[in-house]
Amino acid sequence: MAVVAVVAAAALAAILWFWPRLAGRGLVPVVARIGALGVLQLSVLGLIFLIVNSSAEFYSSWSDLFGDQSGGGAIVAGPDGHAGTSQNAVSSQALAPVTVLATSAVAVPDRPKEAGGQLQTVRLHGQLSALSVLGYVYLPPSYRTRGGAALPVTVVISGDLDSPSNPYGAGALAGAAASQIAAHRLVPMIIVMLPAEVGQHDQGCLNVPGGTQADLFFTQDLPQIVGSAYRAAPPATRRWAAVGDSSGGYCALQLAMTSSETFALAAVPPGGYTAPPGPAESGGSPQIRAQEDLSWLLKHQPMQPISVLFTGGSTGQPFVTTARPPMHVGQTGLPPGKWQLTRVFDWIGSTLQPPAVRS
Repeated sequence: MAVVAVVAAAALAAILWFWPRLAGRGLVPVVARIGALGVLQLSVLGLIFLIVNSSAEFYSSWSDLFGDQSGGGAIVAGPDGHAGTSQNAVSSQALAPVTVLATSAVAVPDRPKEAGGQLQTVRLHGQLSALSVLGYVYLPPSYRTRGGAALPVTVVISGDLDSPSNPYGAGALAGAAASQIAAHRLVPMIIVMLPAEVGQHDQGCLNVPGGTQADLFFTQDLPQIVGSAYRAAPPATRRWAAVGDSSGGYCALQLAMTSSETFALAAVPPGGYTAPPGPAESGGSPQIRAQEDLSWLLKHQPMQPISVLFTGGSTGQPFVTTARPPMHVGQTGLPPGKWQLTRVFDWIGSTLQPPAVRS
């Protein structure tokens, strides 16, 4: 963008400086004037395009723009089995809900020769929320099986997805899931990993008036995106779970408590959850501030048909003592190390409702 801005400014300065020399009559001066003005127009239009693209992120790279990327990027095929449009044919990411930017193989910890599935780097585009979110998607080894059943979905919300050593990093999450699937302690599932901050300073998955519509993205856009691009079970089957770390825990718990029709499970660290992380979004309204207090919601709204697991400690939780059926709350410690979320995946695997059996 800076280079094109300099070119546009230099073109304008050059035209003003040399215009007297281009003011003559004849074919050559006319062609020179047309060429000079054309260069100026192209540089200004190019600068405008770059500014708009920087804001809306229609194209992630020059290769994306010109369609000459030779990597694994592609629009994900739909659940009906028909191949999706390749990235070379459709360069604008706004035309599809999911764009795969990179794909890597996942190794099963302590079993290097066993296939652990795939980890995709993706960009998700929400039609209703107008949010474009960069994240990761883990696909188990059995995902490529033709005619396979729809898989449950776990949405992990973390502020450390890019960390190679953090248990909530994308690589560690994929490895932990692959380990439990290989050990038959976790059913094959799709894991969508998204950052805790999906908009401007929003880490609570809330709909901010006049601002980020994060709740709309997670509860309506995300099921539509995942359902259209992957072989995923719909939320109505009660096979969607939300997991959060210290920065995404409020978001995961809030989604389950306010959108139980989408998220049947939530696994989050211990905490009071009296307010979302980050700047206050209540605008000074006592009612909105009270509704942001999840312990207040627990006491004042009907119990939701969800299961919640508090991870990493046994500190006193108002949720444990207050929750009543159909809401179920439990606690568990986590083992040390990079793969500590294996215990969380064990709980998800044993708690997720199995698919209904057709008679």
